[in-house]
Amino acid sequence: QELSNTVWACATVGYTDERLFSAFAPVIGSKLDECSEQELTNIAWAYSVANLPRQDLFNEGYVGALASNEKEFSGEQLSQLHQWQLWQQEMESGIELPQSLQAKCRNAFTSRGYSESKLQNDVVGELKAAGLDLDEEVLLGSGYRIDALVEFSDGRKVAVEVDGPSHFIDRRPTGSSTLKHRQVARLDRIEVVSVPYWEWNELKNSETKQRYLRVKLSNGQIM
Repeated sequence: QELSNTVWACATVGYTDERLFSAFAPVIGSKLDECSEQELTNIAWAYSVANLPRQDLFNEGYVGALASNEKEFSGEQLSQLHQWQLWQQEMESGIELPQSLQAKCRNAFTSRGYSESKLQNDVVGELKAAGLDLDEEVLLGSGYRIDALVEFSDGRKVAVEVDGPSHFIDRRPTGSSTLKHRQVARLDRIEVVSVPYWEWNELKNSETKQRYLRVKLSNGQIM
């Protein structure tokens, strides 16, 4: 339990030291039969954030341990496992959860509630005012939901994520934010642009906000 809590806590705050996670992997692997469903999902999620392939840990044995707990997982745990399955797709590892468990995981992940913040509404409003073509709260193929998807005339698509205080710890992205941005970029093949709350709060009027967004979204290209 201590090991699972440690890697989960490190991943949550975005601390993913390769030496630490590598050292823990064989120890965790030797104690799989002692792990609860909470510990199994915390470990899977933490290594997904760290993006540290460990075939000696995440193999058919681990899938078997997860499958044997299929009826015990909470909605949050199923969501974590969906992100782990996405990570396996990122790596093209060939490791897959049983189809029934995969379906439960995706359903739990895509069914999570969401709310629009004042900050998000402000950013989306300025994107529209700038004349950009966008859709709000878009559900992607990966199962992630993004705040806004901007499409340019040349076909380029950019996911705009409005990241408030809960997405950072001392202005460093949390593990959840890092994982989402990486998986959307790699699996949905959509460029992700983050609008951090402190940058936005420094902008005093619509003109500066729209200029900021155009620079963010241009990526060196003419808009």
